[in-house]
Amino acid sequence: MSERINHALGGHQQPLALRAFLAEVRGAQIIPRPDNESWPAMISRIHTPGSVCEIDRETYDWFLEYLPPKWMGSGFAFAEGAEPIKLFWKNAGRYFVRQLTDAETQAFCRLAAIPLPW
Repeated sequence: MSERINHALGGHQQPLALRAFLAEVRGAQIIPRPDNESWPAMISRIHTPGSVCEIDRETYDWFLEYLPPKWMGSGFAFAEGAEPIKLFWKNAGRYFVRQLTDAETQAFCRLAAIPLPW
């Protein structure tokens, strides 16, 4: 694997099936971050499965530091207790999150070889 690709994957060599899964869920419609969005409005927006939500760096950092990530690779996975995973990543200086469904969480955990959050 080239150094550039390895760096793009967060320094980890991920299995092909996991990379394909991540590419698919990250390819959903992007919901832009509204100007002056309140914390409650942002939390509501990022909890909707099926879309990629743009967030700011402060939000990305908050979720990264709030609890230990469930997974780290080309981004990180977050779940607070027994809930579906949120995937966070950055690309070209922009920050994103996708709320996974229960089925997507199960598939992601299997592919990433991590325990389910419930």
